[in-house]
Amino acid sequence: MRGVTLKSPKYSIITIINNKSTFDEFSVSLSQQRDVDYELIKINNCNNEFTSARSAYNHAANLAKGEFLIFCHPDIRFLDEHSLFDICKFAQDQKEFGVMGIAGSPSELKNNNRVLLSTIIHGNDKIQAGDSNFSHATEVQTLDECFFIMTKKFWELHPFSNQDGWHLYAVEQCIIANLNNQKNYVVPARIWHTSDGKSEDYHYYIYLRQLIHKYRDDLPATLNTTVKKFPTRGVSANLYTLYWLLNRWTKQFLHIKVK
Repeated sequence: MRGVTLKSPKYSIITIINNKSTFDEFSVSLSQQRDVDYELIKINNCNNEFTSARSAYNHAANLAKGEFLIFCHPDIRFLDEHSLFDICKFAQDQKEFGVMGIAGSPSELKNNNRVLLSTIIHGNDKIQAGDSNFSHATEVQTLDECFFIMTKKFWELHPFSNQDGWHLYAVEQCIIANLNNQKNYVVPARIWHTSDGKSEDYHYYIYLRQLIHKYRDDLPATLNTTVKKFPTRGVSANLYTLYWLLNRWTKQFLHIKVK
């Protein structure tokens, strides 16, 4: 935590460590942030101590002292010393929200496809991650898992589910927020996500199918994520997600890189 304080920090930053060198680089970047009262809660998973991101995050959130919980991948890098401050200000200024993040997809479609809203850059080539034409907190249906915020109060009411695995946990929290009449928002951010965002192996689609089945009575006709637009109704929806599951399984089996 930056600075010495007797009061609880405003923000609890929670990250899962799977690779020490990646975390060390994140820690250096975080240490350069200014004017944010935070604590850092590190979850060591280098030896597969946890079976899911949800269980790891619930464990850490239970320990957190902050009013706001920031769940952050360790491959996030802040592009200037006030990057974190400006994101936190959006969270503090927004009177009420379910989940807030730095990359998201709204319910509205464009040319019958989902829209990815984000001002961040990603990958080794630092390319633009999405449509960056927004300058304020913008409502979305779901958010990406790389960096998202919930209030401690919201988490206490709606902790992460007991679903296994490492995918779609922010998406599920967004669904839960909407079911409880809370809105989700994407905000502008000056951040580099060093990953290229292509992490949806076949397990992603296994969990996606389970998620759609779990909330099938409450979801709209399409579930828009930062990966794709997914139909949620009928045989066609089932076949579509099954196709992508088999596609990713085949590519992994044949060691073909996802483009």
